Amino acid sequence: MLAALIAVTSLVAGVLSFIMAEGLFNAPPEWATETHCRSDAPVPVMVTVLNGLATGLLAAAAIALLCLLVLMFRHRSDRSTMAAPLTAVAFVLSVLFMFGAGYETVRPEPASRGHNPCAFSSR
Repeated sequence: MLAALIAVTSLVAGVLSFIMAEGLFNAPPEWATETHCRSDAPVPVMVTVLNGLATGLLAAAAIALLCLLVLMFRHRSDRSTMAAPLTAVAFVLSVLFMFGAGYETVRPEPASRGHNPCAFSSR
């Protein structure tokens, strides 16, 4: 039960911090709209911290979900028949979000569709 509690808490907190980081990064400063080049814009420290936090929390969620899967396969019950596939899907989603947050920590880019990097600028 502790593994499930850790997994759910870490997964929710990790996804929320990832969403908050994307929201902070997609709010451009005033000078970025003047240059029309967001690839040269410095990344705010809080965005990097939130993405790193999301990566760590999602890694913890993946480990807890993996432990939960092992426990379900060791101690079979009627509930584990339905919970095991859901836990496996949650594990895959947490790993995918973890890789996304980790990539955004190393190389952040705006997620907006209207992003126009300098090399392809229409100006």
